[in-house]
Amino acid sequence: MLQARIVSTRGSLYFAAEATPYDLENLRTHIRDLQRAKASDVRLELSLDRSRGDEVMALQVSAWLRRLAADGVQVSVRSSADLAGCVEPVRTRPRPRR
Repeated sequence: MLQARIVSTRGSLYFAAEATPYDLENLRTHIRDLQRAKASDVRLELSLDRSRGDEVMALQVSAWLRRLAADGVQVSVRSSADLAGCVEPVRTRPRPRR
């Protein structure tokens, strides 16, 4: 389940749906509707509930959030430790194992 809160100078919207490509595109449409001239006028707060075995879906959502952030949308992710760093720049070196 995907839950999102979009906040902008034009208003706000709460969105809840499954994390499917269709629903992500639907959410993107709502984000565009609330944008003004600058994408940075929009803030997206997202939380994603996921179960084991949803790695592919998490990667798709992560890539989608990176594209939004690259476009200037202010993105924050709540809960789901696996997605918490998804808007950071891609690391060029792997993290050391613990």
